[in-house]
Amino acid sequence: MTNYLIEFRFSGYAKEAIMELKNTISRNFHVTRKKIVPHISLVGSLYTNDEKKLVKEISNVAKHYDIIKFKLDGFDRFENRVIYVKIVPSEELKQLRLDLVEKLRPFCKLSEYDYDQDFTFHATIVLHDIERKFDKISEFLKTWKIPEIELTVLRITVIGRNSRILCEYDLMQKKVLNRSESLDRDVFKKTIKIFNEKRDPSEIKFEEIPSNEQVFVLSDTHFDHSNVIRFTHRPFSSVLEMNHELVSNWNKAVKDNRVYFLGDLAFGRGRRPIDHWLEKLGGKIYLLRGNHDTDIIRRASVIPNRYGIQYGNYKFLLMHEPRRPFGYDGWIIHGDKHNINLIKYPFINQNNKTINVSSELVNYTPISLEKIILLIDTGRSYITTEG
Repeated sequence: MTNYLIEFRFSGYAKEAIMELKNTISRNFHVTRKKIVPHISLVGSLYTNDEKKLVKEISNVAKHYDIIKFKLDGFDRFENRVIYVKIVPSEELKQLRLDLVEKLRPFCKLSEYDYDQDFTFHATIVLHDIERKFDKISEFLKTWKIPEIELTVLRITVIGRNSRILCEYDLMQKKVLNRSESLDRDVFKKTIKIFNEKRDPSEIKFEEIPSNEQVFVLSDTHFDHSNVIRFTHRPFSSVLEMNHELVSNWNKAVKDNRVYFLGDLAFGRGRRPIDHWLEKLGGKIYLLRGNHDTDIIRRASVIPNRYGIQYGNYKFLLMHEPRRPFGYDGWIIHGDKHNINLIKYPFINQNNKTINVSSELVNYTPISLEKIILLIDTGRSYITTEG
């Protein structure tokens, strides 16, 4: 009999976020980099001699479903063997799994886990070579916030021989896709187009901050990073001068205030730990990890990407890279782009409702939300804080 696995595979932003975390753990803790595509197992491993019937029965079940939602909910473990992202399934996702098991059990040999009424929906992050490093990895994950987003099952994937995609049932297009179609970007674009016509706008929670509290934002300081001076034309003659100026500017602006830092605090070969720099910086720091912030962080409150705050009459979505969630048309405060594309990502872009607080655009100094709002209210776009 042949071995198969039925699963949902992540795509887009969620896939990238989980892959980034997996790769960071591999680098930091020297565990295997064996490729595990971010996914949720639905049934299996299972064995059958009737591949044609397997695909047919999966299709017969899946065609009765449309929008199947679930949420990501932090991390958990199976003993000291596996660390995973917790999944909060919708009732539809729970029922889909049960329906698949019921249809397949007469002619398939299923896993013992498939019959578990308390089935744990999860997305594995790491599972090999971790027993001796388990506690350290767990400690690291306490300072890593998985994005708080609601996701949708778009396709049900059947994995066959050699761990390759055999086929997929596309819940949007309502048909079975062969391996070639499953991997075709144009076919997937059609899936997304149909999905966007059906889906609800992204639900975003906003933390309300008293408008009498002075709050600052900043991104991409890149402490210890010599190449950033050349790359973004920073007005410093050395890393030593840049580091000193960044710390001095921060502490002159920020006293006991709240600061949201939007990623990439330090970078470069031989850089010092993020906590080294956080210890030198004033204020109550809330850190949203950028793609280079891979340390254990103890000297700041780590917040997830896509973090919403409400300040006065304004709502702002904080993120490192400005990837606008579906259906959200409000203001985004971001970093990542530095001063590389000032036409699309200036300091304030009134048309796109984006605010780029990369250090180069805000004079290498945390900027207050109060000042940002004053500039927004002029109705003008600004390349930098200077105009």
